[in-house]
Parts: sequence; structure tokens; C-alpha cells
Amino acid sequence: MSGAPVRSELRKISSTRLWWGLLIGVAVYTAISAAASAAFAGVDAGGGQPQSAPLSSPEAIRTVYASAAFGGAYIFAMILGITGMTGEYRYQTITSTFLATPRRVRIALSKMAAHIGYGLGYGAFAAVVALVVGGIVISIRGFGLGYGTDRLWPSILLGIVAVALWTLVGLGIGTLIRNQIAAILVAVFLVFLVEGIATAVLAATHHDRIAKWLPTNASNALTSPGNTNLDYLPWWAGGLVLLGYAVVLAGVGLLLSSRRDVT
Repeated sequence: MSGAPVRSELRKISSTRLWWGLLIGVAVYTAISAAASAAFAGVDAGGGQPQSAPLSSPEAIRTVYASAAFGGAYIFAMILGITGMTGEYRYQTITSTFLATPRRVRIALSKMAAHIGYGLGYGAFAAVVALVVGGIVISIRGFGLGYGTDRLWPSILLGIVAVALWTLVGLGIGTLIRNQIAAILVAVFLVFLVEGIATAVLAATHHDRIAKWLPTNASNALTSPGNTNLDYLPWWAGGLVLLGYAVVLAGVGLLLSSRRDVT
């Protein structure tokens, strides 16, 4: 694959305000998540609720840094992926894109490569925010930063990869649903609400073996703190499952993109 289409796609992303608007969302969401995790780790919930893992534990440290970073970035990375294709149809630039590079498969692959690059950047940025903000709150509470915690850095690196994969998921959704607003609403609704409810219901009915195969839970396995009620897949299996979702959605989108009329 030639580098010219990839560079073109990178310019399309960088020439708009959307990418850094979403990046601000990543920063805010991650900062709040990391700060809250660090502030309330080990605090008795009261009302007979079990106490969360103490802040000195590896599980709590990985929650503050790795889980907060992933949770603060993946939804924005997915939205970036969605707009990567729907924006072409919304602003009617898809015609000139296909005229410049008539081979639609090449265009789709170029978009995937460009958005994975941005996804990695989003994940890395979220990790830095979580390490800084979470570290400040941890220090205020009088604990060590815990940067040498067991499995912390592998969890962070795997979380960055997971964020990048979610851009592919978004790109696939955006190819399947051309309308930008509809695609974003459907994706956020399914990920934040439907999957959350499904996970709770399946866990409550002792069907964890099904819940852990859902996309968000599979990606959570990469940064799982190990102190949740859900029995996540092993980290490597979670990564493969998320990759499978991304490949299937992107593959279906790629197939449709190569056969659909532009208008």
C-alpha cells in the first residue's frame, strides 16, 4: 500500500478541529476518572458495602493508572473512527476521495492505518494524564506513586493498543451507518448503556462466561485490576477478542464500501 493515501488521511484528520476536541474530552474524562479512583480507593463505602482495594495494593494502582487511562480514551477513539468515514459522506468529500484513489479497498485500508495511529496517540496521551493526575492525588493521600507496581506498565501498553483497536471498531460502524449523528448515537448507546446493562444482568444471573466476551469487557481484560465481580478473560484472549470485533466490523465495512454507490 502506497504511503500517499495514508498521508492524505492523516491530513484529513489533522486539518479539522474534531481530533483535538476529542483529545480534550480524553484529558477531562481521564483526569476525573484517575482522580476519583485515587481519592476513593480503600475508602469504606458504608452501608455494609465492602471496602474497595487499598490504595497500596497493585489492583488499586492499576485501576488509577491503566484502567482510568483506557476508560478515558476508548470512547473518544471510537467516535474519531466513526467520523473518519461518516464525515466523508456528511460533507460530500467521498466523491473526490474515490476519484483521487479509485480503488476503494486502498482508501479503506489507508483510513484504518491513519486512525490506528491516532488511536495509539489518544491512548498514550490518556496514560500520561492518568499517571500525572492519579499520581498527584496518590501523593496527597500520603502513598507512594506505585510506578513500579507489578504488571502496571504492561497493562498501560495493552490499554493503549486497545484504544487503537477501538478506532477500527468506530471506523467499521461509520462505514455501516453513513449518517454521522446516527452512527455516534447508536455506538455510544450500545457501548455505554446496552452493554453495561447486559453485563450486569448476565453477571447477576451467573452467566459471566457470556458477559466477558462482550467487546468492552474483552478490552477491559487488557487493563483489568483484578478486583471486580466479573471474571474477565485472560489479557491475551481479551485482546484477541477485541481484535476480532474490530476486524469483523472493519471487514464488513470494507466490503460494503467497495460495493456501495457513492451517492
